[in-house]
Amino acid sequence: MIRLHCLHAHPSNMSYIEDIFRDTAFELHHTVDSSFMERAKQDPAFDHYKQQTYAINRLMQERKADIILLTCTQYIAAMGDQQHLFKQPIVPIDEPLFELICEKKGPLQLVFSNPDTVEGTMYRLYSYAQKRGKQIEADIVVMEDVFHLCLNGDMQAYEDRIKEQLRRCMKQKNGDICVMQLSMVHAAQQVERETGVSIIHPLFPLRSFVHQKITALKE
Repeated sequence: MIRLHCLHAHPSNMSYIEDIFRDTAFELHHTVDSSFMERAKQDPAFDHYKQQTYAINRLMQERKADIILLTCTQYIAAMGDQQHLFKQPIVPIDEPLFELICEKKGPLQLVFSNPDTVEGTMYRLYSYAQKRGKQIEADIVVMEDVFHLCLNGDMQAYEDRIKEQLRRCMKQKNGDICVMQLSMVHAAQQVERETGVSIIHPLFPLRSFVHQKITALKE
């Protein structure tokens, strides 16, 4: 049995991962570290260097994992390019999403609900695309004053706000829509069912991407 350790910043992300890896050979272990997000928001002295040190030290504790999945985009941005420090593969949840985005033709609307993740995520996305010789035509849509609803556990209000934004994006017709954070997936799936319009999200390519990592590990 392959031990897949999942590090979350919010407990709502656990059910997404449980669903996507149901009926697989993975033994899932979840850790929720909400203190990282709280400190990043409240402590001005908790700069990028300190966030990176914190993230590395936290992941070093996952010694029994065969593979580690990070579902928090702010955690991922803090990690940067330090994955080489670990013996296990580290899978940032947005990396398979980046791969999918790079394959898309035409304009995209990339929707964020947490403004704090935008800079780090977009830096990583453009770096990922550049290394692969890809060009991305993207309109970045940042939702303000909404992510606190998720952090406070008011998921109904949070998802209602996301659905409103996604419907606005559809009316603008500026290309395919992609939600960039795992916490947005449930709302995106509801809008998909209501409208019949496909919305790209982080779970789309995740399962096959993790299986590829495990296959490479065995070779």
